[in-house]
Amino acid sequence: MWKSEWKAISSRIAGIVDASAFLFRNSLTEKRGHGKSTQVLIGNCDGTAKSTLDLRRYRETLPIKANEALELFESVWNAAFGCGRGPNHEPYLDFQLLEERVVLLASIRSELDHLLADQNAIIRSHVKRAFQHLDRSLVADSEIRQKWLKAFEEGEPACEKLGAVHLLLHGIWAFKANSARQRTDLVLGNTLEVDDEVIGAARGLVLTEWKLVRPNDKPEDVKDIAKLQASLYAGGGLAGFELDSERYLVLVGKEEFDEPKDEMEGSVSYKVISLVLNRKTPSDAAKQGK
Repeated sequence: MWKSEWKAISSRIAGIVDASAFLFRNSLTEKRGHGKSTQVLIGNCDGTAKSTLDLRRYRETLPIKANEALELFESVWNAAFGCGRGPNHEPYLDFQLLEERVVLLASIRSELDHLLADQNAIIRSHVKRAFQHLDRSLVADSEIRQKWLKAFEEGEPACEKLGAVHLLLHGIWAFKANSARQRTDLVLGNTLEVDDEVIGAARGLVLTEWKLVRPNDKPEDVKDIAKLQASLYAGGGLAGFELDSERYLVLVGKEEFDEPKDEMEGSVSYKVISLVLNRKTPSDAAKQGK
């Protein structure tokens, strides 16, 4: 709900800014005041500020930084206009009061437009780049490939650790879930507490399930097990930081295998990521064909 509400408020602020700019230019050109117009715009500013602050009723689902911006806006607005600083019916004094209001509204609009952007799209972009980087590194860098082959032999937890560290390089904090609300740190193995340190270190929080595909395994069955474990998680309510619309099922195999398809369940998409440690390049395939 807050997304559609803010979109309407943001458009209203843009209209107020445009109308005020026109009023100021026209008054300077004609060297006269527009008392009634100024008073109407001041009233519009006050109403729009109230609508903006009403967004705080969504504080449980708003991004953390957006809540902080609204608190600061309320503090500054009340300090400036909380003591009855309404229209004075003196044209140029009214202009000053209008100008102060417009500047504050334009400022909060700029801040919230940024903070309330589609953070899920931004996080998804970082995740996609991280996995593409890893996939190409396994082909291009023999040291990385050997490290992953060693981890494969050691077992699933070793691959989880390598994967989580790689994702963090791209600003993604990966975790797995053992219950509806509990997040588990893939590197340390303990409960992941999402505090200021975690939020400050990453662009977003992402649920991943890592599974090994061995020679006699059916990839579809492995995916089903990963999906079952990922579906236990109910989400943590960290809007703007946790990617709640997608979960990643990472299947790691030594040799190439048939990649299972993504699945959609309700509003959650389960994305399958296939990591092949000994992937054949086009040149390798051509040599094998000959």
